[in-house]
Amino acid sequence: MKILRDIPISLTPEYVLEEMFRRKQRRPRAWMLEATAEAVQMSRALVAPAVIYAEFPVHEVAENRLLLALNGSAEPEIQILNIGPKVELLASAQQVLVYVATIGPALEQRVHQLQKEGDSLLSYMLDSVGVLALGAAGEALRSIVEEQAESLGWGVSPSLSPGSLAGWPLSGQRDLCGLLPLEEIDVTLNNHYVLEPHKSVSAMVGSGPGYESHRVGSVCHYCSLADSCWRRREEAA
Repeated sequence: MKILRDIPISLTPEYVLEEMFRRKQRRPRAWMLEATAEAVQMSRALVAPAVIYAEFPVHEVAENRLLLALNGSAEPEIQILNIGPKVELLASAQQVLVYVATIGPALEQRVHQLQKEGDSLLSYMLDSVGVLALGAAGEALRSIVEEQAESLGWGVSPSLSPGSLAGWPLSGQRDLCGLLPLEEIDVTLNNHYVLEPHKSVSAMVGSGPGYESHRVGSVCHYCSLADSCWRRREEAA
């Protein structure tokens, strides 16, 4: 088990707006750029990224299930993850890296405070910056997976998350997060299988010689929110 804390996150107002309004050609108005710049500046004192992760050998990929070996003995302890039919995305994996990333609670608390004060625009922009900051924390971990796989001459799977991957419900976070001591980064899993602080995410990435890709991709086409995701609607436009 390892923990990353010194994760550089450099977001600019221009990048935030580009990500929020992808494929829209109109230039942001001055008041929008000003609010975004304020949110980015504010976030620098609020974002505290941390990622906890561990690697596990794949024991077996069975029907709808991934079996992980939790130790290297001749008869290892096995953890079963009921991923669903898209477990096929891990069919080429010899090992998986499981991680939880967070940016801490401070940004979210400030978002709620701004909402109570009636500053809806700044609240919305700060929340959006938080989403992108969490993505940047996850990207740092994905870079580690890619580098490790490359050193072995392997490829990598897409990043898979409970609640996002079709067929793998949010309740799957119970078993996935149970593989890591989340308290080490001050993250908990509540009774509704939601990570707290809410700007946190769990995922796994497989690696092995059978993968052709050397970059950790997304599973947008398999996402359980595919019909409602604003990014998918824009891509189809």
